[in-house]
Parts: sequence; structure tokens; C-alpha cells
Amino acid sequence: MLISKKDLLKETGISYGQLYRWKRERLIPEEWFIKQSSYTGQETYFPKEQILNRIRSIQELKDKYSLEELAKMLSPYVINQGFPMDELVEIKEIDEILLQFLQKLYNRDNFHYIEVLILIILSDLMKERNLTHEQTTELIIGMKDSLSELDSTGYIIEIFTINLEYYSIIYQEQSPFYMDNRYQVVKKIRIDDISNQMKIKYRNYFDFNSKMTDDSTSEKRQYKQDYNKEEYEQDAHQDKKEYQEKSQSSNEDYNQSNTTDDMNRNKNQKNDEIIFKINNWEVRL
Repeated sequence: MLISKKDLLKETGISYGQLYRWKRERLIPEEWFIKQSSYTGQETYFPKEQILNRIRSIQELKDKYSLEELAKMLSPYVINQGFPMDELVEIKEIDEILLQFLQKLYNRDNFHYIEVLILIILSDLMKERNLTHEQTTELIIGMKDSLSELDSTGYIIEIFTINLEYYSIIYQEQSPFYMDNRYQVVKKIRIDDISNQMKIKYRNYFDFNSKMTDDSTSEKRQYKQDYNKEEYEQDAHQDKKEYQEKSQSSNEDYNQSNTTDDMNRNKNQKNDEIIFKINNWEVRL
């Protein structure tokens, strides 16, 4: 489901300037700005649930952190440094038995960021759906080969059932697919949401900022360079156009209101004059 830029600004209370500043700072991904034709020309839309969640997070944290720190916290890029098993026991959302199973499955005591997020997701799913450890570990085995291919948290996991057995599908947020309706989807999880929650909740325990990949920092820097003067002026021009349309609409309403008031005033004056003449005629009678 999409939300228009006009409705987004109204619902969140932010300005055009804030929205595009956050875009330039990579707090809001560029791919969330979706251009579509409308009766006024062209309008910008956003994936509703994602943009509203992101703006709420920014509004809650912007007074505590700089925009650069927020950009790292909300970045979809995978954290490069591994997480030792003895550190992961501090994350209360991870089921201890699942953690031990993952250790045996990979035969190591250090885990990648995506693997940690999957543990959190499946631990929560196990509690929510009353799954057994065996059912949940089968899901981990099914995902194992795919996890190494995920280069960011910008993916969605859908859990579905076939004949009472659980399976998963992982796909990018901007690449929707259509599943056979005979499959029953029981859970849809945005990995990015879980990542943001973890970075915020455990920011004092894990130094996420120093563990960001060099690629994410350089790409952010490159994006700022690529977001050149021409693109900035295009955004400013679009904002100015929408502001002018809004002002023109307000002026038309104001002029219409004034015209109506003038007509009513003249009508009342005319009625007063007739009554006055009638009253004179009656007086003369």
C-alpha cells in the first residue's frame, strides 16, 4: 500500500525540507520515493508502512543522535564484524537452544549480523506460533544457503505452511511476488525492522557504528556526491510547484469566500433599502 507525499507530510507533521534533507542523509532510501502520474502531473508516493515506521524512528531519535549517527543505525547495510556467541547470550530475544543449534550447524562460535537477525526472527516466531525446536531448526536449515547471499537487511521473510510443515521465502522489499493461494502465509517479517529495533535497543552494548562495512560508508559518501546540484534543484522545483498549487488552491477558496460574502452583503443592503422604502410608504400612509 502506498501513501502520497501530501498525505505523508500531513500525517507525520514534517515539512518538505525535512523529508528531502533526510533523503540526502540516507535516512530515507531513495528507492522509497516512487514517482507516479496523477491528474496534476506527477506525484511522489511511498511504501506506507515502511515510511511511517522510519519517520517515527527518526522523530524519536533525532534529539539523541546526529543525523550521521542515525543514518548508520538505520542503514540497511550489513554489519561487517562478527558477533561472538558469548555476546549473543545478552540478546534476550534469542532462544538459547536455537543459538546452540546454529553453532553446531555452522561449526563456529562467531556469527554474521544477518544470522543474528534470523535467530531473533525465528525465536519470536517459535513463541508466537508455538513451534517446536525441531520445526524451527528445520526452518534454519532451509535458509542456511541463502543467508550468505544477503548483502543488506532490505529483505522480507515470509513463513508459510504446506501440509502442516513450515517453509520460508526471502525476497527484496522492492520485488514483490505472487504466491499460490493454496499456501497459507502465517508470518511476514521485514528484516530491516528487526535490525532497526536491535540497533536501538542494544546500542549501549554493541558498537554498531564502528562495525558498519566500509562499503556502506563509502557508498553513503558517494551518494552525497551523486546527489548533485541538478537533482537538488529538481527536488526544490517540485516542492515549489506543489507549494504554489497548494497556495493557489487556498487563494481560490479565499477569493470564493470573499465573493460570497460580498454577494450576501449586497443582498442584505438591498433588502434593508426596500424595507426602508416600504417603511416610508407606510409612514406616509
